[in-house]
Amino acid sequence: MRINIEIKVAETFFSKFLGFMFKKNVNYALLFKNCRSIHTFFMRFNLDIVFLDKENKVIKVVRNVKPFRVVLPIKNSFSILEIPSNIENLTNIESIDF
Repeated sequence: MRINIEIKVAETFFSKFLGFMFKKNVNYALLFKNCRSIHTFFMRFNLDIVFLDKENKVIKVVRNVKPFRVVLPIKNSFSILEIPSNIENLTNIESIDF
């Protein structure tokens, strides 16, 4: 399955720290490389969390994570992609190309 969404990479400490916090209307996904868990504190919308291995193959998808939650690490994950839940249907997603 292929999803069509812009992916921005959180590369700096500040961009990783802020992520989607305090944002209202977002129409892109956010990639956190070398990251195994996330939180949704101070977020204003639900997220779909995609755990990726080193080859960007999907290990696990956690759907519709509400604000003020913690998503714990998944074994063998290397990166995390955060996608606003209202943007894409991630049914049967297997890998991410970027």
